[in-house]
Order: sequence, then C-alpha cells, then structure tokens
Amino acid sequence: MDFVAIDFETATSCWDSICSMGICVVENNKVKEIKEILIKPVPFEFKEMNISIHGITPDMVRDKPTFPEIWDDVRHYVQNKLVVAHNASFDVGALRKTLDGCGIELPTFKYICTVKLSQIAYPELPSHKLNNLGNSLGINFSHHTACDDAYACAEVLLHILRDFNINSLEELEEKFNIGIGNMY
Repeated sequence: MDFVAIDFETATSCWDSICSMGICVVENNKVKEIKEILIKPVPFEFKEMNISIHGITPDMVRDKPTFPEIWDDVRHYVQNKLVVAHNASFDVGALRKTLDGCGIELPTFKYICTVKLSQIAYPELPSHKLNNLGNSLGINFSHHTACDDAYACAEVLLHILRDFNINSLEELEEKFNIGIGNMY
C-alpha cells in the first residue's frame, strides 16, 4: 500500500500552534522518506508543559518559517493521498484548524487512525499509546519527535498489514470494519 503518516507537535494546548510536522512516506509497503519540519507558530507562544513533552523551545523555531510559508512545499504529501496518524482526530484536526485559521483551502485526502486500528488488531495489548505500542511491536523511535512519531505510526500500519495479510485499503476497511475519514 501507499500512504503518508503525519504527526504534529504543538507549542501550546491550542491545536493550531503547530511547531513541528513529521512526515513519513510509504510506497509499496516500504518507507521511502522521513521528514521533519520545524515551524514558527503564530502567535509565537509556548507553554512549558508542551516544551517538556517534545523539547522544542522558542529559540529553536524563532527563525523558522510559519505554517503558511511551508504549506506549498508539503501540500503534495497529503493531497489525494491516504493519510495515517496515531490519534488522527488530533493530527487531522490540528491541520484543519491551522489551515482554516490561515485562510488556506483544505486539501482533499482520506485518513485512518492507527490508535483505533491497533485497538482492534491487537486487543490483547495493555496500551495503544504510540510509545507502548511501539515497544510491543519492536519499533524503535524517539517519542514526541514529530518525524519519529510519523515513522512509528507508519510502522504500526505496516505491522498490521503484514500480520493480517492485507494488501489494500478496501481489505483493511473490510477486515477491521473501520471508518475511513475524509478531509475536503
């Protein structure tokens, strides 16, 4: 399967305070590209709680581009693609809220959530948080680093595809009776 896993880190509890975007491109069930983009949030505010989670400080992004300034360079990663996120309601919501706030037209894509999918695929696991799920599946990554979280999310889906011999989105949807979200 081909898909793109995404992850966002935010500077505050506001979903549109994106300070980092992680992207992991998968083609034919193989990771082809992993990318992290540091972003200057607008307004330029950080909360200590968020910094303690992801380690991104104001000094690290002070001279970085804002989300509208990077959007033209990253839009193609999600436009008309299958987008995967661990807790998709947050990541897709953050993207939607940020784009809406900037007055930027939303991209069109389908998306699935690996939290919900992993809960169905691996109900015996005690936790489906990304770090715990990664440990259970043998995925090595640095949690709360956007590119690593996107990579881990992609690997979760790849494990599920292998473990259940699934080759298409239609088979995935049928096997697990999951909803496919749509951004448009």
